[in-house]
Amino acid sequence: MTKKLQPTLKREQEPIISLLSGTKKYVKDHKKRVITGIIILVLCAVFGYAYTAHVKKVQENSWAAYYSAQMAVEKDPTDLTKLDGVSIQFPGTLAAQYAQLLKGDILYAAENYAQAADTYEPLTNARNEMLRTVATLSLAAARQAAQDYDGAIKLMTKFIGDNPKSFALPQAYFTLALSQELAGKTAEAVETYQQILSNYTKTYFGAIAKDKLAVLNK
Repeated sequence: MTKKLQPTLKREQEPIISLLSGTKKYVKDHKKRVITGIIILVLCAVFGYAYTAHVKKVQENSWAAYYSAQMAVEKDPTDLTKLDGVSIQFPGTLAAQYAQLLKGDILYAAENYAQAADTYEPLTNARNEMLRTVATLSLAAARQAAQDYDGAIKLMTKFIGDNPKSFALPQAYFTLALSQELAGKTAEAVETYQQILSNYTKTYFGAIAKDKLAVLNK
């Protein structure tokens, strides 16, 4: 049986031997090209490691700057330059975006609704889902507070359509319903409040929707 296996084993080894022989010949004939290729691969690996380390360092520094700015605005909410400084020094980072979100919240709390809306709006395109969601809801609230009810309605209608499984749907529906009510679109508001009551009965928004319907249906 061993003798029968030897020719088969030899035939199976032939492609491997041929490949190794071909590889050795290629390396011999193209020594400089192979060495250059190896050097390029090593440089790519080194660059990749250096870039990853750089990105990590930038992230750490950006969050440190964010927390420093946060502490500064707690002492003086009127001075937002520190928050803007994070965005200028670390553009495109998540920390810079959260700095702008906080800036929008401070402007909103100070009843500067138009400025708050301008601050929130760029964040509605953020890659981070949580940040994007909060910014979108905040923008709708700012538009509503600025009496731009149609703007808030359009924004929330689009958000609900684009995010059918979002954790923020109860609040989005409530913002939509309240904007419809304030815009004088009572029938639409009633319909939206009914949706909230049916789908989110046991939530805070469900309880508010129930009270709203009791008033609007009189």
